[in-house]
Amino acid sequence: MEQHDNAARRIPNPYTGSATYRCFGCSPDNPIGLQLTFCIEGERLVAEWSPRVDLEGYPGVVHGGIQATLADETAAWYIHAALGTAGVTRELSVRYHRPAQSADAPFVIKADKIKHDGRDVTIEVTIEGASGALFTTARCAYATFSEEVARKRLGFPGAEAFKPEK
Repeated sequence: MEQHDNAARRIPNPYTGSATYRCFGCSPDNPIGLQLTFCIEGERLVAEWSPRVDLEGYPGVVHGGIQATLADETAAWYIHAALGTAGVTRELSVRYHRPAQSADAPFVIKADKIKHDGRDVTIEVTIEGASGALFTTARCAYATFSEEVARKRLGFPGAEAFKPEK
């Protein structure tokens, strides 16, 4: 992934290498998955992603369900990397602004925290084309857990495992 500014730092994927890790969103070893990787830029999480033709709905347009998955996965990684825990999606609201043209790759996916109230976290995710065209905006509401509960219930490897590379 290209870095968007000099302050961008890549986040390691601590799940890689586990025999049970098959995440559709972020496993580099899932051949049909999205294989997302992430960087942190200040307080924003960023990913770049290049679409494949097998993930299109209409010819040349990324399927809306894939866009929703991109948003949800990016929000989850925001919680890992920026908040140091894990959670589960409570609600996902997606607005499609224009067709996500595959030719406008790579897509830039950005996540920012909107609200954090106890266990409840709301993340806004945008998906843009390389041209800067805004394709999608999503609001992702999560119920988060303490790091201890996330370790026990979700196999979370701990906040330190997501410490950005220098």
